[in-house]
Amino acid sequence: MRKGLAMSIVVLLGLGTAAPADASLFEIYIRGDGGFEYLDMTALDYAGALNPANYDTLPRDQQEVIDNMTKNYKGEGWMAGGSAGVLLLDFIDLGVDFRQSGLYFDSGTEADLTQLVLHLAWHILGTEMIVDPSLLMGFGYSYLTTPGVTLDAGATAVPGEEVTTNGFIGRAGAALDIRFLSWMSVGAAVDFSFLYFDAGENTSWGFNTDILGRISFHI
Repeated sequence: MRKGLAMSIVVLLGLGTAAPADASLFEIYIRGDGGFEYLDMTALDYAGALNPANYDTLPRDQQEVIDNMTKNYKGEGWMAGGSAGVLLLDFIDLGVDFRQSGLYFDSGTEADLTQLVLHLAWHILGTEMIVDPSLLMGFGYSYLTTPGVTLDAGATAVPGEEVTTNGFIGRAGAALDIRFLSWMSVGAAVDFSFLYFDAGENTSWGFNTDILGRISFHI
């Protein structure tokens, strides 16, 4: 019996030493990122969230005026942010992501977009690999600040008073990180988001695309 117990202990010790020394069931990370963002809110043609008075009274046959108005909500700019979370079982990533964007619309006006998202990512090869591809999805809160639209005497769209709307955001994307040190990795990510804004009786929707570089610190 003693021999059997001793042999069992030896086997268990052998299995323990055979496991990867850097394998981790739980790991905390802090990440910073930044890059390019494209926002398209042209679906606001008749939703009226940014300027209800103008959209509600706009004849539907004035397509040229509509195109000029919606141009105010389509453009690109910079994006910067950060996230923090945990890596579980070497392949699941749970975290909170914050992003702030400064956008320049086709009309020449500017806007700010804030995103706060809870995200879930699946690391395809595991987080202990040097090359670490992953797929992600998330859901959270978005906040848009932009000039409204006013029609002048010639029925031309011009910037109006600043308008703020808030709503929800759903996100899906992919990333590729290179973990050249046990405590740090660098990479790039691309994601696509669906945005929905609610301004009382008026609602609207659009989408944005983020292309970013990122650096992560692993604890």
